Amino acid sequence: MRLGVAAYHLDALGDQRPLVRRVADREADSGAVTNAMTLLQLVMLDQINSGEWDAAERTGKRGLDLTATHGYALFAHQYHGFLGLIAAWRGDTEGATAALNRLDRWARPRGVGHLTQLAEAIGAAAHLTTGDFEGAYAYAGGLTAPGTFTPYSQQALRTLLDLVESAVHTGRTAQARAHAVAARDQGLPAISPRLAFLTAAALAMTEDDTRAREAFERAVAHPAGAEFPFELARVRLAQGMWLRRARERAAARTCFEQAAEIFDRLGAAPWARRTRAELRAAGAATGRSAHVAATALTAQERQIAELAASGLSNKEIGARLFLSPRTVGAHLYRVFPKLGISSRASLRDALAGNSAEAE
Repeated sequence: MRLGVAAYHLDALGDQRPLVRRVADREADSGAVTNAMTLLQLVMLDQINSGEWDAAERTGKRGLDLTATHGYALFAHQYHGFLGLIAAWRGDTEGATAALNRLDRWARPRGVGHLTQLAEAIGAAAHLTTGDFEGAYAYAGGLTAPGTFTPYSQQALRTLLDLVESAVHTGRTAQARAHAVAARDQGLPAISPRLAFLTAAALAMTEDDTRAREAFERAVAHPAGAEFPFELARVRLAQGMWLRRARERAAARTCFEQAAEIFDRLGAAPWARRTRAELRAAGAATGRSAHVAATALTAQERQIAELAASGLSNKEIGARLFLSPRTVGAHLYRVFPKLGISSRASLRDALAGNSAEAE
C-alpha cells in the first residue's frame, strides 16, 4: 500500500494498475477494508490522470459504498473530493461546488489539510472550466504563491498548470512566468514524467513570442504528454491560441481540432465548446475542403486510420504494425484534423469520402 502511494506521487502507478486492482479486490474480500479503500483511491487517481474519467467515477462510487458500509468518514470525504474534481473538469458546477463545500465544512474545523487543499483544487478547476480565470487564480494562488511551492502540499505541485493558466488569462504574465521558471529551477521535471511535461507546458505558455513556437513544440512532443490527455489537450488549446494570434491559422486549426477530440472523449464539454469557438475564429474548413485536406495523409497514417476505422484499438493496431500504442495514438491525433473530423467514430465516413474525391 505504501509503495503504491509513493508510486502515485511519482506518476509511476500506471504500469502497475492491474496489480493494484487485484490487491484492492483481495483486501476488500479478506476484510482489510482500510487497505482496500486506499488502494481503490490510487486506482481512481490514476484513472483520472490517464483520462479514464468514466471508470474513475465508477471506482469512486465503489469506494463510497465501502465507506458507507464500514463507517469511514475520512475516506468518504476523500472519495467525494476526487469525484468533485472530475465534476469540475466536466463542467458539473453544482456537483463540484457540493463536493467543495462538503470537504471544507468537514475538514477545516478538524485541521485535515490535505482535504482543504483538495477543496481549493476543485475550486480552481471549476472556475477554469467556466472561464472565470480570476476565481481560478484566487483558488490556485491560495494553494501556493506564484514562484513558490508550499512544502508538504500535494496540490501545490499538481495545480502547477492551473496557476500558470489562470495567471496568463488574467494578465499576470510576470507571476505566471515566475511560477513556470520556479518549477524548472526547483527540479520538478526530475520528480516525475507528469511534472516534467507540466513544467514544459508552463514554460511554453509563458514564453515570449520569439521563443514560444519552439517551447510549445517541445511541450507537445514530450513523451509523457500522451499519458495525461486532459493536460495535453489544454496545452494544444493554448498552442492553437498562440498560433492564431501569430496569424498561422491552418496550424492553429490543427491544434484546436486535436484538443477538441480529447475534450470530447473525456466528456469535458465546456472545454470542447471553448475550443470549437477558437476553431471557428481560426476559420475552420468544412465540407469538400475537409476531404481535400486528407490527401496529405502519409501512407502509414492512412494505414493506421483504416485499421482504426475497422474497429481495432490502438494496442491491436500497434501489434500489427510493430508500433507502441502511444505512437499509434500520436498518428491518429495528426490524422483527425487532416480528415476534418474530431473523433474516431467519424473515420470510416471521412476515409470513404476522401476516396470518392480522389476518383
